Amino acid sequence: MQYFIEAGQFAEAEKVYLEDLAEIPENGWALYGLYQALSFQNKYKEAEDVKKIFEKAWKHADIELKSSRIM
Repeated sequence: MQYFIEAGQFAEAEKVYLEDLAEIPENGWALYGLYQALSFQNKYKEAEDVKKIFEKAWKHADIELKSSRIM
């Protein structure tokens, strides 16, 4: 959840995004949030792997994400 990222609770955010992705594996919003959560935890290799999956899932989208929350 973006709230956890904004609160600096990156490990909790990672957990929530992984749970969401277990239900909807190619959810671009959750992939983007997971990428952020991993990056903030300095898990750069994992973050890059997730970024590649996100880019594939999001390649036909008509918006650019800046957050995993719909504003």
